[in-house]
Amino acid sequence: SIAQHSRSKKMGLLTCRLKSSNVQVLVACALSQLCQSSAFLQSPLATIGKPRALRACNGIRMAAFDPSTVKAISLDVTGTILVHKDPIMRTYAEAAVWAKLPNPPTEAELKPAFKKAYFEHLTKSPCFGHAEGLSSRQWWVRTVRTALENTGRTEYTEREFERFFRRVYQHYGSLEGYQKLDDSFPFLDWAKSKGITLGVTTNTPVRTMETVLPMNGFHDYFKWFTCSQDVGAEKPEPAIFQRALEEAQFWVPGIQKHEILHIGDSLEADLCGARAFGFQSMLLDRSDNPRVTVYQDWLEAPDYDGKSEADILASTVKNLGEISAKF
Repeated sequence: SIAQHSRSKKMGLLTCRLKSSNVQVLVACALSQLCQSSAFLQSPLATIGKPRALRACNGIRMAAFDPSTVKAISLDVTGTILVHKDPIMRTYAEAAVWAKLPNPPTEAELKPAFKKAYFEHLTKSPCFGHAEGLSSRQWWVRTVRTALENTGRTEYTEREFERFFRRVYQHYGSLEGYQKLDDSFPFLDWAKSKGITLGVTTNTPVRTMETVLPMNGFHDYFKWFTCSQDVGAEKPEPAIFQRALEEAQFWVPGIQKHEILHIGDSLEADLCGARAFGFQSMLLDRSDNPRVTVYQDWLEAPDYDGKSEADILASTVKNLGEISAKF
């Protein structure tokens, strides 16, 4: 998909640049270890030339999270612990055939049409219609109708559209719509065994919290469920992380921002958004999984203290097991 290509290209360019500067990365890592050593902190170098040396150290120090301080873990949902089982537009195209729509749109036609409609309605009615008080279903009805219109299908009757839409909506309200990622439950079981409080912070509609997670057996692992439709703000905006913090503080009284680790598969929303707010964060690079799709590829990554290519590389893992192994 266009979104997957954009993601792969972005991550690929980052990796290429980092590979071409291996010396810089190695020096940065060595400098990080030096700066954190007691010998350095007690030496004259800790104060002599401080502006330049410590700026570098502080930037690199942000790269590796400190497991000893983590009391709670916040997770994204789609692309992090589960994925859609089949390509979304294939599901839409098959539903159109099932509903016997006249001249049903093909998967190839629906891909650009849906992407355009999704962007339009998340811009016009952000956070799945939070400000307008729309239900998840109402927001999706508008978006899917626009997607069909973007393929040139404007002649469908209300009954024809409803027959088609219900088939799609039922699919994503069933187990057939999702696949649990292999590393999700082992990670959640590990965190539970360590007494780490878990929560969800995600750019999804309410239905994901109330139907998809319970249906797939995830809900009992989590204490808080923060989604963009509830909050009226989406990652990487600070407001959604603020709500996650408040929810975490209910379950872990006195917990501070830096004691929460956020994990997700979006560079912009998860790694940079959480870090800019003050959480620790790790990026899950799921680009090897063809079922993982970037939906909001228009998001812009906020800056944070110590942000660099070396920091992003050091904060990126391929699976959740790599994170638990760091504790």
